[in-house]
Amino acid sequence: MTAAEHPSERRLAALSAFALVLGIISVAVAVAVSNRFDPLQFDYLVAGGFAAAFFVMRLVTLRLPQGDEVSVVIVVGLAGLGLLHIAELVAAALAVGLLDAVARFAQSSRPANAMRAVDAVRSAAVLALLSPWQIVLSPMAGEPSLSDAVLIPVLGAGLTYAMLDIITLAVQQRVAGGPSIAQGVHSLIRPLGSIYLVHIAMAAVAFRVGPVLGYWALAIAVLMTLILQNSLSLYLRIRRGYTETIGALARAAELDRPQDAGHARRVADLAIAVGRELGLSSHELERVGYAALLHDIGRIGHGDETDSAVHARRGAEIVEPIPFLADVAPLIEHHHDRVGDGVPIGAAIVGVCSRYDRLRGRHGAHMALETIIDEESGVRLEVGRTLAGVVRNPRYRRAWGS
Repeated sequence: MTAAEHPSERRLAALSAFALVLGIISVAVAVAVSNRFDPLQFDYLVAGGFAAAFFVMRLVTLRLPQGDEVSVVIVVGLAGLGLLHIAELVAAALAVGLLDAVARFAQSSRPANAMRAVDAVRSAAVLALLSPWQIVLSPMAGEPSLSDAVLIPVLGAGLTYAMLDIITLAVQQRVAGGPSIAQGVHSLIRPLGSIYLVHIAMAAVAFRVGPVLGYWALAIAVLMTLILQNSLSLYLRIRRGYTETIGALARAAELDRPQDAGHARRVADLAIAVGRELGLSSHELERVGYAALLHDIGRIGHGDETDSAVHARRGAEIVEPIPFLADVAPLIEHHHDRVGDGVPIGAAIVGVCSRYDRLRGRHGAHMALETIIDEESGVRLEVGRTLAGVVRNPRYRRAWGS
């Protein structure tokens, strides 16, 4: 994974320590498990085939909505747990990961290259941590015929693989200066959950037909996974296109109000950070981000209008006919509402963050927060207090000034 936000030198040192500790733990686990099997007889041909499969899967990276690039190789790793010695499997995965980092060395900055190298170690370490599953999977893969019962342990191993991959990835993001581990896990599950299930299903197919097709089963599984993963990648690109279009609309809403330049983007960044602190789901965060970007779209052509309720209602009417923005309309319509139990939490977040950004521009961050805490009530007061914590967090101070 390549983080969208490059870490500092201190963060890079912490990432190196994380990779080292994770590597030591994973090697200890793999060595303990490998002692239960026959001594390693390295088969370069088979290991090379799995390395090629890892390489092919790494070519199809997924760019997540938050900007991170992720390579998912579960289908190859699961198949390798049944067919290879753990040392062969980890060596193939690590070699390909480092080769990928080296191949992109000239195309990226030093921090990005370091992140790729750390991620290569993390990905191989996850495989080593999964080595206990070899005790179950390896004997099954060696049987001349298999029943559908093999699907159960493959599913268990796959879910364990996915869980370890997401958790270690979230820890890596946290060490690099990203969100908390819990928030990282939460934000990764939604975009990656479906692709993990595809990989697990294809690995199960490879196990099931392996006695008949041999290593061709892995080749077919990888090919099918690539087709499905490419479809998901296309879907994610379309979603990014939606986001870019929304950003363009937000900028258009500010054209006749130069004093508001960048307001929508700042509100969106704040609103997403506040929503994370309040425990909103990734889907809710997405809606809040869209609403924040478009909360002033009703001002287009009416830059001098003073009635906030009118432009909020007009903005909701503009986006409501658009299918993927229909559930964003209420957040826009009610973002100025300050009373009433029916105000959505997302609308309150957008409204308070918008008010803070405008007050900060006129009176400074400290006075803006004091005004919001003194004057807001109910759910908007809760949002205001959370906003104060976010703005005062050292991680955000440079961007939003407290």
